[in-house]
Amino acid sequence: MWFMPDKKCRVPVSRQLYEKIKFFILSGALREKEKLPSSRALGKDLNIARSTVLEAYDQLIAEGYLETRQGSGTTVARGIVAMASTHVADAPARLRPDERHTGKEQNSEIISFRSGIPDLNAFPKGDWAKIYARVSESLPSASFRYGDSEGVWDLREAIAAYLFRMRGIRVSPHRVMITSGSTQGLSLVARLLRKKGDVVFVEDPAHTGMAAVVTRAGLRVQGIGVDAQGMDVSSLQKFLAAPRPDVAFVYTTPSHQYPLGAILPIQRRQALVRFAREMSCAVVEDDYDSEFRYEGAPTSALYELDPEMVIYLGSFSKILAPALRLGFAIIPESMMDDWKREKKYMDVHTDALSQYALAAFISKGGLERHIWKMKKIYARKRSHLLQCLAKNFGSGVTVKGQATGLHLVASFSDIVFTDAVTETLYGKGVKVHPVERYCLSANGSHAHEIILGYSHLTHEEISRGLEIIKKTLHP
Repeated sequence: MWFMPDKKCRVPVSRQLYEKIKFFILSGALREKEKLPSSRALGKDLNIARSTVLEAYDQLIAEGYLETRQGSGTTVARGIVAMASTHVADAPARLRPDERHTGKEQNSEIISFRSGIPDLNAFPKGDWAKIYARVSESLPSASFRYGDSEGVWDLREAIAAYLFRMRGIRVSPHRVMITSGSTQGLSLVARLLRKKGDVVFVEDPAHTGMAAVVTRAGLRVQGIGVDAQGMDVSSLQKFLAAPRPDVAFVYTTPSHQYPLGAILPIQRRQALVRFAREMSCAVVEDDYDSEFRYEGAPTSALYELDPEMVIYLGSFSKILAPALRLGFAIIPESMMDDWKREKKYMDVHTDALSQYALAAFISKGGLERHIWKMKKIYARKRSHLLQCLAKNFGSGVTVKGQATGLHLVASFSDIVFTDAVTETLYGKGVKVHPVERYCLSANGSHAHEIILGYSHLTHEEISRGLEIIKKTLHP
């Protein structure tokens, strides 16, 4: 296998190898069932550590590109279709100067297992205050005027470079649009794509806030079932038959399905892109918390498969703090003019001073240092939660979606989380969030499951909360 690792590159060698093998598979150079060299042989051939090869192989296996069977070694997985043309997004290089565009619950005694809240006690207040003050003092007076609706160029440039380092996404800063959080990003997308159709396919179960944003934009939500591998993309095929619905877009969380936590494998990702092409609709990828992965490297973005069909939404609410209200969208070139007009008449532009501060924070490495620190903190909380679940419920509970993010889903074999049960728990001092409330179909298939967000809780609160659940439901 031809591959020349660049050991001076900031991208880890394991990630370089992962990208190269993935490219070979998607381009058809490596075909299904084709056997790859052993990790030992490939490591020796490339003069890299065997563990580096294993890390790349493990990630490719996790995403469905490779499979391994005893006695057969590692082979290319079946069902992957070679893409006739592979889309490569623009590199995050600097443009020439002439190309630039100028909480807690209200009752603090309640232990709430709400998802999506970072540990705000660990927010780097001191560093942020210094950067914000320095930026505010050093900016020229012209920077305090009304700004570009697409965002401050420094931040767009910093995000493009950050995405390349952390997610392997190659994108020009020109395509990065700054938003006041991912909610505004989704709202803008829904408004702009409304002219293409009035139906939005979403995962079921899904975030209720997302559904509300879509319906408020005048669109109809159509749920698509979710299984252990995320959205059941095959069920979309029935909509290809005439008469076809007028589809605005498909919404998905492929790196960590919300709330069940599945990772969408490459076969389904390809099928989803093919569906979008046939229906001439967009795919909206919400990458809400993939930075915090505890088992293996972060998964690739769906965006890479077709940057002209996939709109990528990101946010700093889970990474830093919801109070910042800063997010971004990567959009196709064809949407840029409409986006700028819509954003301008929505709020003119997102808070510019915070944008400058965040740009400096990212460029100086502060964001990545914070992420690595928080991964360690969250990993310990996650481990503690898993231990407490096992201690209190043993084989009576199963867990899924724990590999990534700030929450997991616990399924109890003998408990149905009705309104009466959740109200009883709340009266005892614990708030839980049943998965069934996030279901569009609400057919009872997830009645035994609850979402357990842990990132904002202390170890003591996690322990006490689960003990209360046990004593209340198993007196």
